[in-house]
Amino acid sequence: MRAAMRGHAVIAALTALALSATACGSSDSDTSDASSGDTYTIGVLNSTTGALGAVGQQEAKGMRLAVEEINAAGGVKGRKLKLAEVDDQGSVNLTTAGFKKLATDTKVPIVIGPGISANAKAVAPLADQYGVTQILLVAQPDVANGTEHVFQTPLPGKANSEAMVAYAKSKGVKNAAIIWANNPYGQAGDTDVSNAAKAAGISIVNSEGFDPGKFDFTAQAGKAAGKKPDAIFLYGAGGSSDALVLKSVGATGYTGHIIGDLTYSADFIPETAGPAADKVVSLTAVNYGAPEPETKKFLDAYRAKFGDEATVLGAYAYVAVKLAAAGIEKAASYKGDDISKAIESLNYRSIVGTLAYTDKYRGGPNADAFKPVTFKNGEYAAPDQG
Repeated sequence: MRAAMRGHAVIAALTALALSATACGSSDSDTSDASSGDTYTIGVLNSTTGALGAVGQQEAKGMRLAVEEINAAGGVKGRKLKLAEVDDQGSVNLTTAGFKKLATDTKVPIVIGPGISANAKAVAPLADQYGVTQILLVAQPDVANGTEHVFQTPLPGKANSEAMVAYAKSKGVKNAAIIWANNPYGQAGDTDVSNAAKAAGISIVNSEGFDPGKFDFTAQAGKAAGKKPDAIFLYGAGGSSDALVLKSVGATGYTGHIIGDLTYSADFIPETAGPAADKVVSLTAVNYGAPEPETKKFLDAYRAKFGDEATVLGAYAYVAVKLAAAGIEKAASYKGDDISKAIESLNYRSIVGTLAYTDKYRGGPNADAFKPVTFKNGEYAAPDQG
């Protein structure tokens, strides 16, 4: 999933690996060096610089907001939380080195991240090896499933596809076309949407990939719209190319349903897609159009603190810190083994859905947690019910 949301990704200068917090002494039954008399430290693996730096910053903001809220409410077991943040710059090698440093030098019993699939696959085995609880920010449950200490907060990509198809079926769609980003995320989306559509009795009449690095998608839009399907599914890459694809579909005069994955809920979509943004319905984990009280509280707090809209990735990271805090609160001690057991037993309700883990399943919520969102005159809105 992380590969999906590139937002307005900026290629930043690569900087040296840095830890923003250092080890603390231990106290009472909390024997981790990352525990002091008044503080619990949570390790973080994130890409805040490098090609994915803009995306990592979204996650960092979500985590920092969660820590601020938790500490303002009295902390966890009377102690403040702080983050030991490692910038892995998107590098698998730096992610691995960062995890080992957090586990052995800072000695944190819990780590949040990384949010890149390849990096997550590289370090997930280390969590069990070092007895450290890890909450990944990727949407591939197979990375965490079957482990002892690894969990995920993002909703699985496959569930997003299933939610898109379920929405289409609810609108009476009988046949559809797919336009998908030609990268691993988009390719998986094409496969998952096709399979879900087949199971739902929806025929796929055309499937077109697009290069996220290009700017002209007239051909893909024309081929999809030319089949005159009831719906066009869009599976994006998380950047401006997604909005340009949507704009191209709108330019064909297509009047059917346009149904996007969660990348089409990004707040920059209307700016680039123009009026076509009002035609897409995105299935996303954050209900921007008609938020429930806790979701609205998060969105308002994020906007007030950072001056922009929270992304889905920011929400996933926010939830990861809240989940970690709940696990620490319930655990018998501040140790990875006990925190992992506590998290597995929580059945934690969050703004992105209920996180119900078992010893076999460690992924995020299912397709029911996705909500339909659209835009009206550039602002988030709930889709019309017709």
